[in-house]
Amino acid sequence: MPNSTNSNPYSAYRQTSVSTATPDKLLLMLYDGAIRFLIQARVAMEQRNYEETNKWLQKLQDIFTELNISLDMEQGEIAVNLRKLYEFYQNEVLMANIEKSSERLKPVEDFLRSFRETWAKAAKIVNQQTNGLGKR
Repeated sequence: MPNSTNSNPYSAYRQTSVSTATPDKLLLMLYDGAIRFLIQARVAMEQRNYEETNKWLQKLQDIFTELNISLDMEQGEIAVNLRKLYEFYQNEVLMANIEKSSERLKPVEDFLRSFRETWAKAAKIVNQQTNGLGKR
């Protein structure tokens, strides 16, 4: 049986991107995927295609699980608060799926977009500082 990543150039590229990405890039990839899945779920929900809605919302929930797993709880209060946020929004996704409510997805999307932007800015600052220190 052929390897699916070899037969699909996009899958091979994506696999390589994930396996070689820095932690900050992986986090941004998770947020990008979450936003993409949420949008696909909302479109499916508006079309009353609940099988597709469920598929995309389950993928979104999987990303929230991955975000939770990736937290370093030894970092204290910030990790605890992030865990609470991730769990809250993961529950909102679950409730949106149960109720078939695209309105419940709006705050989830706002959160994801806001945090994605925040992490991107933080990564840029850290990378600039790291590169600046390396030149000294």
